[in-house]
Amino acid sequence: MTISFQSLGMLRTKVKVSQITNLSEARYCAGMGVDFLSFPISSIDSKTFKEITSWVAGPKFGIEVDLNNIDRVNEYEADFIQLPFDLLDHISVGNVAVPLIHLHEWSLAKTKLISLKSQILFLEIVDSPLNPKEELVLHEMANDFELVMHLSNASEIDRILNLPIAGIRLEGGAEQRPGLKDYPLAEILETLEHE
Repeated sequence: MTISFQSLGMLRTKVKVSQITNLSEARYCAGMGVDFLSFPISSIDSKTFKEITSWVAGPKFGIEVDLNNIDRVNEYEADFIQLPFDLLDHISVGNVAVPLIHLHEWSLAKTKLISLKSQILFLEIVDSPLNPKEELVLHEMANDFELVMHLSNASEIDRILNLPIAGIRLEGGAEQRPGLKDYPLAEILETLEHE
Protein backbone atom coordinates (compact mmCIF):
# COMPACT_ATOMS: atom_id res chain seq x y z
CA MET A 1 0.00 0.00 0.00
CA THR A 2 1.33 3.42 -0.93
CA ILE A 3 0.13 6.71 0.52
CA SER A 4 1.11 10.19 -0.51
CA PHE A 5 2.49 12.88 1.71
CA GLN A 6 -0.22 15.47 1.11
CA SER A 7 -1.43 18.13 3.50
CA LEU A 8 -5.07 18.53 4.51
CA GLY A 9 -4.48 22.24 3.89
CA MET A 10 -5.80 23.69 7.17
CA LEU A 11 -2.32 24.36 8.58
CA ARG A 12 0.66 26.23 7.13
CA THR A 13 2.65 22.99 6.85
CA LYS A 14 2.11 19.26 7.01
CA VAL A 15 1.86 18.03 10.59
CA LYS A 16 2.38 14.61 12.13
CA VAL A 17 1.53 14.01 15.77
CA SER A 18 3.22 11.04 17.47
CA GLN A 19 2.49 9.30 20.75
CA ILE A 20 -1.31 9.43 20.40
CA THR A 21 -2.84 7.26 23.11
CA ASN A 22 -6.49 8.34 23.36
CA LEU A 23 -9.55 9.23 21.31
CA SER A 24 -9.86 12.79 22.66
CA GLU A 25 -6.44 13.77 21.40
CA ALA A 26 -6.87 11.98 18.08
CA ARG A 27 -10.15 13.80 17.44
CA TYR A 28 -8.71 17.15 18.51
CA CYS A 29 -5.73 16.74 16.16
CA ALA A 30 -7.96 15.66 13.27
CA GLY A 31 -10.22 18.66 13.87
CA MET A 32 -7.20 20.96 13.71
CA GLY A 33 -6.19 19.52 10.34
CA VAL A 34 -3.27 17.29 11.35
CA ASP A 35 -2.21 15.11 8.40
CA PHE A 36 -0.72 12.09 10.20
CA LEU A 37 -1.32 10.49 13.61
CA SER A 38 0.84 7.70 15.01
CA PHE A 39 0.16 5.45 17.97
CA PRO A 40 2.80 3.65 20.09
CA ILE A 41 1.96 -0.05 20.03
CA SER A 42 3.73 -0.38 23.37
CA SER A 43 0.74 1.54 24.82
CA ILE A 44 -2.12 0.88 22.36
CA ASP A 45 -3.23 -2.64 21.46
CA SER A 46 -4.66 -3.38 18.02
CA LYS A 47 -8.28 -3.39 19.25
CA THR A 48 -7.95 0.08 20.83
CA PHE A 49 -6.14 1.35 17.73
CA LYS A 50 -9.02 0.17 15.54
CA GLU A 51 -11.62 1.69 17.89
CA ILE A 52 -9.90 5.08 17.97
CA THR A 53 -9.21 5.26 14.24
CA SER A 54 -12.79 4.28 13.39
CA TRP A 55 -14.00 7.44 15.17
CA VAL A 56 -11.57 9.81 13.47
CA ALA A 57 -11.59 11.01 9.86
CA GLY A 58 -8.99 12.90 7.87
CA PRO A 59 -5.47 11.94 8.95
CA LYS A 60 -3.48 8.88 7.90
CA PHE A 61 -2.87 6.53 10.82
CA GLY A 62 0.42 4.94 11.75
CA ILE A 63 1.95 2.77 14.43
CA GLU A 64 5.19 3.36 16.31
CA VAL A 65 7.27 0.23 16.81
CA ASP A 66 10.54 -0.70 18.43
CA LEU A 67 12.55 -3.89 18.77
CA ASN A 68 10.38 -5.12 21.66
CA ASN A 69 7.14 -5.10 19.67
CA ILE A 70 8.06 -5.28 15.99
CA ASP A 71 6.60 -8.80 15.84
CA ARG A 72 3.11 -7.28 16.45
CA VAL A 73 3.09 -5.03 13.36
CA ASN A 74 0.73 -7.28 11.37
CA GLU A 75 -1.95 -7.04 14.09
CA TYR A 76 -2.61 -3.41 13.10
CA GLU A 77 -4.33 -2.04 10.01
CA ALA A 78 -2.12 1.04 9.77
CA ASP A 79 -1.37 3.33 6.84
CA PHE A 80 2.29 3.61 7.83
CA ILE A 81 4.89 2.38 10.30
CA GLN A 82 7.24 4.58 12.31
CA LEU A 83 10.44 2.89 13.40
CA PRO A 84 14.08 3.61 14.13
CA PHE A 85 16.48 3.35 11.19
CA ASP A 86 18.19 0.24 12.57
CA LEU A 87 14.91 -1.74 12.35
CA LEU A 88 14.32 -1.17 8.63
CA ASP A 89 15.52 -4.69 7.82
CA HIS A 90 12.68 -6.13 9.91
CA ILE A 91 9.93 -4.59 7.75
CA SER A 92 8.85 -6.40 4.59
CA VAL A 93 8.55 -4.66 1.23
CA GLY A 94 5.17 -3.04 0.76
CA ASN A 95 4.90 -1.40 4.14
CA VAL A 96 5.44 2.33 4.26
CA ALA A 97 8.26 2.92 6.68
CA VAL A 98 8.92 6.25 8.40
CA PRO A 99 12.32 5.90 10.02
CA LEU A 100 13.55 8.24 12.72
CA ILE A 101 17.07 9.51 12.19
CA HIS A 102 19.51 11.95 13.77
CA LEU A 103 21.33 14.38 11.47
CA HIS A 104 24.71 12.92 12.45
CA GLU A 105 23.54 9.47 11.24
CA TRP A 106 22.89 10.58 7.66
CA SER A 107 26.37 9.84 6.25
CA LEU A 108 26.19 6.25 7.52
CA ALA A 109 22.52 5.72 6.71
CA LYS A 110 22.04 7.43 3.35
CA THR A 111 23.05 4.54 1.05
CA LYS A 112 20.61 2.17 2.72
CA LEU A 113 17.83 4.75 2.98
CA ILE A 114 18.13 5.71 -0.69
CA SER A 115 17.98 2.01 -1.67
CA LEU A 116 14.67 1.78 0.23
CA LYS A 117 13.37 5.13 -1.01
CA SER A 118 10.20 3.65 -2.55
CA GLN A 119 9.16 2.31 0.87
CA ILE A 120 9.80 5.50 2.81
CA LEU A 121 6.97 7.98 3.10
CA PHE A 122 9.16 10.51 4.90
CA LEU A 123 12.10 10.71 7.27
CA GLU A 124 11.54 12.03 10.75
CA ILE A 125 14.45 14.12 11.88
CA VAL A 126 14.88 13.81 15.62
CA ASP A 127 17.03 16.91 16.10
CA SER A 128 16.88 20.34 14.46
CA PRO A 129 20.01 21.86 12.92
CA LEU A 130 21.86 24.28 15.15
CA ASN A 131 24.77 25.20 12.87
CA PRO A 132 25.49 25.70 9.14
CA LYS A 133 27.09 22.24 8.74
CA GLU A 134 23.94 20.55 10.06
CA GLU A 135 21.80 22.69 7.76
CA LEU A 136 23.87 21.47 4.80
CA VAL A 137 23.17 17.88 5.85
CA LEU A 138 19.47 18.71 6.02
CA HIS A 139 19.55 20.18 2.50
CA GLU A 140 21.27 17.04 1.21
CA MET A 141 18.64 14.82 2.82
CA ALA A 142 15.85 16.96 1.35
CA ASN A 143 17.13 16.16 -2.15
CA ASP A 144 15.95 12.56 -1.71
CA PHE A 145 13.25 12.56 0.96
CA GLU A 146 10.34 14.48 2.41
CA LEU A 147 11.56 15.54 5.86
CA VAL A 148 9.53 16.03 9.02
CA MET A 149 11.25 17.78 11.90
CA HIS A 150 10.44 17.62 15.59
CA LEU A 151 9.04 20.85 17.06
CA SER A 152 8.61 21.27 20.79
CA ASN A 153 7.43 24.86 21.19
CA ALA A 154 5.66 27.58 19.21
CA SER A 155 8.58 30.01 19.42
CA GLU A 156 10.58 27.78 17.03
CA ILE A 157 7.94 27.63 14.27
CA ASP A 158 9.27 30.38 11.98
CA ARG A 159 12.86 29.13 12.18
CA ILE A 160 11.86 25.52 11.51
CA LEU A 161 9.53 26.41 8.62
CA ASN A 162 12.40 28.21 6.88
CA LEU A 163 14.37 24.95 6.70
CA PRO A 164 14.02 22.57 3.71
CA ILE A 165 11.38 20.41 5.36
CA ALA A 166 7.97 19.14 4.29
CA GLY A 167 6.41 19.31 7.74
CA ILE A 168 6.75 19.14 11.49
CA ARG A 169 6.35 16.45 14.10
CA LEU A 170 4.65 17.06 17.43
CA GLU A 171 4.03 14.72 20.35
CA GLY A 172 0.77 13.96 22.07
CA GLY A 173 0.26 13.46 25.78
CA ALA A 174 -1.77 11.34 28.14
CA GLU A 175 -5.26 12.22 29.35
CA GLN A 176 -5.60 13.11 33.02
CA ARG A 177 -8.80 11.05 32.90
CA PRO A 178 -11.20 10.30 30.01
CA GLY A 179 -12.32 13.53 28.39
CA LEU A 180 -10.19 15.73 30.67
CA LYS A 181 -6.91 16.81 29.22
CA ASP A 182 -4.63 19.76 28.83
CA TYR A 183 -3.64 20.06 25.17
CA PRO A 184 0.04 21.04 25.02
CA LEU A 185 -0.26 20.93 21.22
CA ALA A 186 -2.93 23.63 21.09
CA GLU A 187 -0.58 26.63 21.09
CA ILE A 188 1.53 25.22 18.26
CA LEU A 189 -1.42 24.07 16.15
CA GLU A 190 -3.23 27.38 16.60
CA THR A 191 -0.06 29.22 15.57
CA LEU A 192 0.14 27.02 12.46
CA GLU A 193 -3.43 27.74 11.37
CA HIS A 194 -3.87 29.75 8.16
CA GLU A 195 -4.87 33.30 8.93
